[in-house]
Amino acid sequence: MDRPDEQERRDAEERQAFVRHELRTPLAVMRPLVDMLLDGSGGQLDERQIGYMRMLDRNLDRLTAMIASVVESGWLESAALPAATDEVSVRALLEETVADVCRALHEHPRVETDFGGDLPTLRGDPQRLRRALRNVLLNACHFTPPAGTVTVRARVADDGSAVSVTFADTGQGIEADELDQVFDFGFQGKAGRSRPDRGLGLGLFVAREIVAAHGGRIGLESSPGEGTRVSLELPGPSA
Repeated sequence: MDRPDEQERRDAEERQAFVRHELRTPLAVMRPLVDMLLDGSGGQLDERQIGYMRMLDRNLDRLTAMIASVVESGWLESAALPAATDEVSVRALLEETVADVCRALHEHPRVETDFGGDLPTLRGDPQRLRRALRNVLLNACHFTPPAGTVTVRARVADDGSAVSVTFADTGQGIEADELDQVFDFGFQGKAGRSRPDRGLGLGLFVAREIVAAHGGRIGLESSPGEGTRVSLELPGPSA
């Protein structure tokens, strides 16, 4: 028999799957119908009707991207899943995250890693921590050109009180007047709004919530044209 917390997690995962399915199903029905009308196989349209269909087509693309952004950010999981408290290997978590992001992206900058010394094992929710790290790394890769570099560095404090992980990229950077808002729910800066695959501005917000729930903190430094550096600090085993 499942323990209550295991059953609660399974129930939450089922609810998430249901929401994802219900959001995507209408799009799966509408997309082929719109394509059929635009290519003329559903009957001849006049220029005005074609204009309407193209507007609908663009907004279907936008809605598809928004749903993908919600799923990719992990917002559903963060809101619904009960937190687990397990032994978490920081090194394994980072290695898995880097490999996962590099596989997921069709094109991405060079990702370098620097995990110095013996990284500790922490207590926390591995699924949520992996999500936080993934969101930050994805964000860095999205805003760094393929010829650029993202460096993931991890260190443990001398007294073992904290583990710091930094993501430094050589991307376009962030405007000074936007720095105070980057972790806000739904915030998208000028660079984000100009992307054809713009999301909903949830990635860094979710990362901040997860890190805070683990007793840690997250910060960001950036200058336009000089890249961005995001730093996470989590309590170490001796904290």
